[in-house]
Amino acid sequence: MNNLIFNCPLISSKSNNTVVEISKLSAKKHRMASKLFMCDGIKLFEEAFNSGNKIRYIILDNEADVPADIAEKIKKAEAFGAKILCVAEHVFEKLTSENAPQGIITVCEFFEGKHSFSAIVENEDIAEKTVVALESVRDPGNMGTIIRNAVAFGIDTLIISSDCADIYSQKVIRASMGGLFKINIRIVDSLVDTVKNLIKSGRRVLAAALDDNAKILGKESISGEDVVVLGNEGHGISDELLTVCTDKLLIPMKGETESLNVAMASAIIMWEISK
Repeated sequence: MNNLIFNCPLISSKSNNTVVEISKLSAKKHRMASKLFMCDGIKLFEEAFNSGNKIRYIILDNEADVPADIAEKIKKAEAFGAKILCVAEHVFEKLTSENAPQGIITVCEFFEGKHSFSAIVENEDIAEKTVVALESVRDPGNMGTIIRNAVAFGIDTLIISSDCADIYSQKVIRASMGGLFKINIRIVDSLVDTVKNLIKSGRRVLAAALDDNAKILGKESISGEDVVVLGNEGHGISDELLTVCTDKLLIPMKGETESLNVAMASAIIMWEISK
């Protein structure tokens, strides 16, 4: 019984005020209003704990087994201000989004040390950073996978348009496999103006696009100073953004496939940048 192990009262009602407020975090508008988000499972609890990000709540299924090493970290998180909530199984089911939950949900504050919302990004904000930009990437699975790829290939910063998938949705967090806690993300109102600023400062900005006149990835030398932009799953990069980028960039393909999934394309491009 986790309520006895962690010395906290058992919450058995789905209408408990705190449970109701936490359940609202499944909606973006409530995440934005509260500056809180949920992540589900042991691995993501550990990622949140190790990142040093502020943990507000740790919700435990009262009947779930908690490994000893995780229990120690939960107690340390409590010492730093996290509140432990032990809930009945039917209450936990109201909060979890997993088909096979592990009995722990972490509620964190927005990671403002690494993530920021702004109108535009100036080059001074990301000086000496390797950067990839995303325009209107809407699918949460793609967004999470791109974040995971960026961490894997040592990309320092993602600049994303404000209409991309919400980085704090549970689908994005799950697909990122904890990468969300490890990378700088700048969410901008105007990616066009941001690109103009980066070019003005001397950076080359390459738009990944299907174009006969595009530079060919592998033949064109790409450095960490260059910024590559990836676009929407269905429509690619907008015409407005294409017109302000320095050049277009094409991933060469030998088969009859017209294009790659944006997350797959990001991995290939990020690997090339990391070289």
